[in-house]
Amino acid sequence: MKLTMPQIKVSLPKLNKLKLPSLGGKKGLSLSVYITDNFVRILELDSNKKPVFEPVEYEWTGKRDDEKKVILKQLAERNGLVGREVISCLTARDGILKVQRYPASMPKKDMMDALNWYIHSETGQIKEETVYDYYLNPSSDKYVQALVTIARKSTVDRLKEMLEAAGFKPRVIDYELIAIINYGLYKDMPVPFAILYIDKHSTMLVYYSEASVSFNEISFDFKTAATDPVILNQFVIEVRNMLVINEISSVYLAGAVLENQDILDEVMSNLPVLGLLDLEDLPSSFFVPYTLSIRGMEE
Repeated sequence: MKLTMPQIKVSLPKLNKLKLPSLGGKKGLSLSVYITDNFVRILELDSNKKPVFEPVEYEWTGKRDDEKKVILKQLAERNGLVGREVISCLTARDGILKVQRYPASMPKKDMMDALNWYIHSETGQIKEETVYDYYLNPSSDKYVQALVTIARKSTVDRLKEMLEAAGFKPRVIDYELIAIINYGLYKDMPVPFAILYIDKHSTMLVYYSEASVSFNEISFDFKTAATDPVILNQFVIEVRNMLVINEISSVYLAGAVLENQDILDEVMSNLPVLGLLDLEDLPSSFFVPYTLSIRGMEE
């Protein structure tokens, strides 16, 4: 069963689903724009899940937002993407993922009232204006799993503003953690599963089961580790301890780490790696945009 990824919602009183306006793009064709503080990655897949053009990556660490808007617009113009509707996502740091479980036998109205109260309670602790969305996942015959995504409205507005300034039309704003989980569900990986996502600027351990979802961000200097065995060894020890604490027996590897053979060999030699989440026709660093684009093909 595939997970419908939470989107961002702006009205709190009613808990009906909300989608950003669909502007009638081509069916079976999806364009994703993955933006972080350090880079932007742009990917489009056709109906066969093959890249339509050479995937675009631009490093912009240290650039101001106004400079990033100019760069993003230039990339959009260069690839003939101005005016296209896109799928993007908030980074893991820019949102909160909460999980609740309710008895499957619970009346729908009571379940929605309980979820509504929970969301009010959680958002009430954040001083800034927030937006949220949720997904009810019947994880078993006995329980319904509620996945709630919460983010600051200012963060969502900043992302939308950057996309629109470049000439893009945001259709869906997703959440990075949900995108990572969805890869496992799209590929029918046995549940529970854990994915160790190692990118050039961020590393996270994401665990998904029918009862819970957990996420741990790990400090790891990818570039330095490539030449410093001490840093790499410390990272491996930290991950190993985290696996023990969370009672995780094995992980799948994903992200840019698959493109660096030295780091990959060290990680695979010292951690219980069950498999590599390779993207075949794409650089492994496009793991998140790839999942976003697949999601877009189902919209």
